[in-house]
Amino acid sequence: GMRLVYGIQGVYLCKCTYIIYWAGHSLYFPLGSPDPIASVMFLSLLIFAILPLACFSNPLFTFREENRVARADDESSLRLTELKNALKEKGFGCSVCMTFANVLQDLFVRNATEEEIVKKITSLCIKFKIEDELVCTAVVIEFKNEVLFIFDKVALSPEELCGILLGSDCGKPYDPWNQPWKVRLPDVPKPPVKPVKPPKPGSPVTNVLYLSDIHFDENYTVGLNAECGEPLCCRPPNGLPPVGKRAAGKWGDYNCDCPLQTLENLLQHLQGIKDQFEWIYMTGDIPAHNVWNQTKEEQLYLIEEITYLLKKYFPDKIVYPAVGNHESAPTNSFPPPFITGSYSNQWLRDALAKYWSTWLPADTAETIKKGGYYTAQIRKGLRVVSLNMNYCYKLNWWLLINSTDPAQQLSWLANILQKAEDEGEKVHIIGHVSPGSGDCLKTFSWQYYDIINRYESTVVNQFFGHAHVDYFEMFYDLKNRTRATNIAFVGPSVTTYTGLNPGYRIYTIDGDYTNSTQVVLNHVTYYMNLTKANSDDRVDWVQEYNAKDDYKMKASRPEDWNQVVQKFETDDNLFQKFYQYHYKMHPPQSYCDAKCKAGFLCSLKSGRSHDGSFCSIPPGSSYKELQTFINEIHKC
Repeated sequence: GMRLVYGIQGVYLCKCTYIIYWAGHSLYFPLGSPDPIASVMFLSLLIFAILPLACFSNPLFTFREENRVARADDESSLRLTELKNALKEKGFGCSVCMTFANVLQDLFVRNATEEEIVKKITSLCIKFKIEDELVCTAVVIEFKNEVLFIFDKVALSPEELCGILLGSDCGKPYDPWNQPWKVRLPDVPKPPVKPVKPPKPGSPVTNVLYLSDIHFDENYTVGLNAECGEPLCCRPPNGLPPVGKRAAGKWGDYNCDCPLQTLENLLQHLQGIKDQFEWIYMTGDIPAHNVWNQTKEEQLYLIEEITYLLKKYFPDKIVYPAVGNHESAPTNSFPPPFITGSYSNQWLRDALAKYWSTWLPADTAETIKKGGYYTAQIRKGLRVVSLNMNYCYKLNWWLLINSTDPAQQLSWLANILQKAEDEGEKVHIIGHVSPGSGDCLKTFSWQYYDIINRYESTVVNQFFGHAHVDYFEMFYDLKNRTRATNIAFVGPSVTTYTGLNPGYRIYTIDGDYTNSTQVVLNHVTYYMNLTKANSDDRVDWVQEYNAKDDYKMKASRPEDWNQVVQKFETDDNLFQKFYQYHYKMHPPQSYCDAKCKAGFLCSLKSGRSHDGSFCSIPPGSSYKELQTFINEIHKC
């Protein structure tokens, strides 16, 4: 794409998407095909910008008195004129940011009502075409209470806001998300690491079904406009498509979420092969992407409905679930347990404990109700740990108040792993947002990385979702940085959102016998060609690839996957095959060029977020430039 320099941290225009680097985070603002998460982020920033420090309960610093004086109407008009002029400048510059913040803060200085503030934000959303009128109106109402409450606790001036957005040349950047903190590990020396040997030929194996990111849209309607210009289409109130626009197909659309008929077709297909897997890992995100008009009641209904469907089709299978960022209402809203009252999401944690009790033992309820995480023994010698990775998610605004080990989850994890080590158990970790994703806050991610490296002989597999695409993240010994210690698999989504075929995966792990390693031995990924399904009115779930066969692997240990990454560097045909699999056979372009490839390889080597130290930077490029491609990997 064409690079547009908008300040010291930079904004890039790539594949019709603005990527704004915000204090190490990357924010996406798509053009023409709106991203609901980006819209939420931007509108939240608008609310953020309008709050003058005079109205905060615990301001970090004070305005000078003259900045608190109410402006006259003519001065407000002047500010609006400044805004219009600033927007004519090249890009979204510092003057635009400052003017935006100050214009809106005038409303508070003049004691504007909440109704007036909401009206102004909504009108700005519409005027600058962040979303259409319907979405702008609904999303402001959906998020205003939470955002106003949070930013009352973490007061930032326009200078700090614009410094975060555009770098220190524009203001005073402050990044409350990544304040340093450390998890204290149990005071037990790390035992010597013993090489994991592949099991003997003929040893028992176990197959595990992996599902993620279902994003079930109960309102998907065949024939409605699939190119509606809203964050999610194929649903009311959108009508029939105008001439030249695509209609929602029977089995789905690349711009929409999963319809019931496709979900049930998948479950019926899996029911037919249920003897080929023992249990199910499901790593979150049940609701659709209509994030501007969701309610608690709707989210609970969808969680209940998916629980019912899984129980209906797999009555004899145990499902081990993890919570995604879309389960809450508003989406991404996961306040830590110290937030109580009307802003707490105890309603969700209680509901998860209730519905997950369909499969999980009773002793998991305590930690699920506390923080949405749990551990359970799968069989002798194997334990699963399900983490609430929303406590590292950068769009969980509650972490602005306090991001230090939310709900004490990582401290709990370290203690669980120590107990497992003491008892000779192996552990599988499941979660939603992967730790190496740019969506995961740096301090949390780096602490998690240290925990995994300390317990590398205990944690034998990790499974995450969220990105909707297919890839993996390597972990390395920080003292011997060429030695791979672990791997996190990021599996495919059931939803087609956006531009993807639906898919699922079956992992083969070392079986149930004495001294089993419990490690992943291979995985096979399956997909449905959506274009063909709609064209032929027939659904076929077919094998996409077999990891060991297609990547020419001898085994599936961390060192074997590290060798795959090394092969990608020299064997471009093999890498381009991975590139196709990454997008479930529906990539945005047919070929990934050298810089694109460097970005992917960097991501595969980065099991901790915001860390380019394992990356090979091409001549004339930089880690920040590679972030364009790295963050394209983490789409949702």
